[in-house]
Amino acid sequence: MLHNFVKTTVAALAMGSASTVLAHSWVDSTKYDPVNQVSLGYPRGYPGRSNPDINTEYTYLFSGSPKSQPMCNPKQQANMNYSPLFPMATVQPGETVYTTWEQNGHLNNANPTKIDILYYPDPNKQFADVSERNTAMVAGTMDFATNATCYSPGNPNSVCFGSWTVPKDLKPGNVYHFVWFWYFNQNPAGEWYSTCFDLDVQESSHVVEVKPMAELLAMADPDLNYALGMTDSIKKELAEVTNLGEGAQPDESSYSSEAPAESSEPPAMSSSDAAEQPISSVPAPLPAPTPAKCRPRPH
Repeated sequence: MLHNFVKTTVAALAMGSASTVLAHSWVDSTKYDPVNQVSLGYPRGYPGRSNPDINTEYTYLFSGSPKSQPMCNPKQQANMNYSPLFPMATVQPGETVYTTWEQNGHLNNANPTKIDILYYPDPNKQFADVSERNTAMVAGTMDFATNATCYSPGNPNSVCFGSWTVPKDLKPGNVYHFVWFWYFNQNPAGEWYSTCFDLDVQESSHVVEVKPMAELLAMADPDLNYALGMTDSIKKELAEVTNLGEGAQPDESSYSSEAPAESSEPPAMSSSDAAEQPISSVPAPLPAPTPAKCRPRPH
């Protein structure tokens, strides 16, 4: 079950510090289950948090507000290069999707930076250039890092997430291209980041339970242990599908609840949790480096 996987990965993280971001940010999970704290889908070319070079390989920066630049990281996201360990997510029209990233020290409650989920309603159309951010459709807009989007606001490496709705006009039986586009813009010259991903749209899918964000954020920070890849137990859960029909799930914004205050340290793990499954099957996380501030790269 999903809970067993969570307990296993938590036990693995107890053996060492979680892998963290050196700079910038990107999507770790395109379809996140915040109730069970597991990933049900990943972006293009995702190398996994156990990869020591994930920061240099996966960060994709637009420095100085360029008029033209490839929308997707040419090395990692030029193609739909998924793997059995890090597969594409399956969704259905009208489904509420949670997507995750890491705060990386950019908490801003007073004036939060924004993320757009960009898409085209044509499955044959791929994003090519950053200029398309002005012409593409927007499936959702989220705050990047606030007390209302991050598990542990006081932790610069906290996991953050938000929800958005799969457009109802997408046709089942097709794969659609999306872009997570972060307008960091704390650099006066302009600074943006993107992660490209695809969604397999079907008539039915494994529907994630929607709850108020305050309730979800009250859970312990998963500390990136959910981003270690697909397991047989998760695949089994994904086989349990639901058809929403003409309806749609309520978005978390339909709930009226206050965001939690800055959270304290996650509760200690019990010895019974750590011993439930062997940890040898889970990739060992890397030591946590000191996070750096976002800076434009020199040309």
